[in-house]
Amino acid sequence: MHRRLLLTLLGCALAGCHSSTPRSHDPSAEKPPIVLDAVRITSTDPADVERIFQDASTRLLRDEYQSAATDFDRIVAVDPKGRAAVPSLYNAGVAYFAMGQLETALARLRASADQDPKAPTSKQAWIRISRIEAYLERWSDLEATASKILARPDLTVLERIEALGGKGLGLVELGRVEEASAAIFKARDAIEDHKLGQAGAPPLELAQVAFTLGEIRRLKSEKITFVPFPADFGVALEQRCTELLDAQSAYEDAMRSLDAHWSAMAGYRVGQLYQRLHRDVMQIPLPSGSSTLRQKQLWEGAMRLRYRILLEKGLKMMEGTVQLGDKTGQGASWVARAREAKKDLAAALAVEKEALAALPFTEAEIKQALDDLKKTPVPPSPKKPRSEL
Repeated sequence: MHRRLLLTLLGCALAGCHSSTPRSHDPSAEKPPIVLDAVRITSTDPADVERIFQDASTRLLRDEYQSAATDFDRIVAVDPKGRAAVPSLYNAGVAYFAMGQLETALARLRASADQDPKAPTSKQAWIRISRIEAYLERWSDLEATASKILARPDLTVLERIEALGGKGLGLVELGRVEEASAAIFKARDAIEDHKLGQAGAPPLELAQVAFTLGEIRRLKSEKITFVPFPADFGVALEQRCTELLDAQSAYEDAMRSLDAHWSAMAGYRVGQLYQRLHRDVMQIPLPSGSSTLRQKQLWEGAMRLRYRILLEKGLKMMEGTVQLGDKTGQGASWVARAREAKKDLAAALAVEKEALAALPFTEAEIKQALDDLKKTPVPPSPKKPRSEL
């Protein structure tokens, strides 16, 4: 997308169609020429500025981000209110984003949008700003930016969906879950109405909606806890697991967009789902009927053996997230969290294995006890209807 925009902006700059009013010549503003590499330009020589803009745009299209960004910044420094200033700020933001310099990219994009709200790049600048705010986890800013985007009358279907996803994500991370759900319902309705993402990798614009849906479902699942011990533990555990799998499904939809940052965010969250479920089930108190040491040890062994798989699943997801981060170099903050969680999960798994080994039962004996328990008839419980989320 940025390639098409750059070509359009280049034509606008050279044709003088930028919305800024051309400046009148002011002899008092004359300054000595500034030498930039092999190109000599002055603050009153727009022809040279436009040539530098064209050369920098060509380099940006060739993914030569650093040199392109440097020259776009030079254009703005020399001619901050000229015709090429706003597109240079925007293109510099694109280049810095590609290099992973998110703070600098955010500053350039904001400057471009603020300097000329009616510029051809304004809408895309705000959309890119919202993406960076999501990556930097600036939730209040993201919600405000998404609201600004949604107020525009010129959005495409995908742009509106992405903005709704951004608004929902900002709201859910701020704890305003009901408002977030309303935004995501609207986005999902649009996705279904236009049959988007049904074949192949879904568009990037859908990733944020899917991740936010995962966040809503994750929070819903983690409301189901086991202390105090629920009247029907089996039903409570089944409901928690069902909500967990629903959240995982949404996170996996975010991964399908094949964007490294969203994949890192979603991968970490899936691993965290299993990690927290293990934490919660292992807090279940000892049954009141367990009076002998053997009964207590058998209960401990059954719990450790039965729910160890949750640690294994969580560890596998964290390992995959770390590997993705090492391969792509993106999603640094989420990959760092996954790396720490990987250590914690590996340590917890080692503790579980050591504790099992210390019990006076083999794993086979514990498994047999669990099998015997499963044979005990349990009356069926009515299932609650699933929500749309």
